[in-house]
Amino acid sequence: MAPNSNSAALSEAEGFDSIFQMVKEATEKATGMHRAGLTLVLGDLSNDVGAYHEMGSNAIVMNRNILKLVENLSKTRSKRNSYVFMILLHEYLHSLGYANDREVRLLSKEIISQFLGDDHVAGEMAVRPLNQFFPDLKEFQGFRDKEDYQTVRRFDSSSTPYIG
Repeated sequence: MAPNSNSAALSEAEGFDSIFQMVKEATEKATGMHRAGLTLVLGDLSNDVGAYHEMGSNAIVMNRNILKLVENLSKTRSKRNSYVFMILLHEYLHSLGYANDREVRLLSKEIISQFLGDDHVAGEMAVRPLNQFFPDLKEFQGFRDKEDYQTVRRFDSSSTPYIG
């Protein structure tokens, strides 16, 4: 797909699984690398951490606090999906062995530019502070949902078609 059609598809995407499929497609086109069998976990993390992937594990842990705030502060599904795409791409690159955070940010921007277009907001989110896109985020700096960690049931389904 061309950047414009990819951007439109991301704007309309519903759920983590469909966004992650796009992340994997974009990454494989740009790097030739692919990894299967990842799990997404949503958790109550400190609000200075958007997500993390522990090297060698099969899980991406996304900060549910920030995700809830982004969902509430986003005016459009497109902006929310751009955030999710950027976070999942960043952590997916870590899962592929890229350890240096600065390198991952720059590579994320490059992949996003190729896949979604040079001027896509997700590319800017990859390299700039999140509060530049969600200025009200700083008002909720201390917000914590304090819920248990939650595994997203339908995630990376193209790698595990035998699991319903």
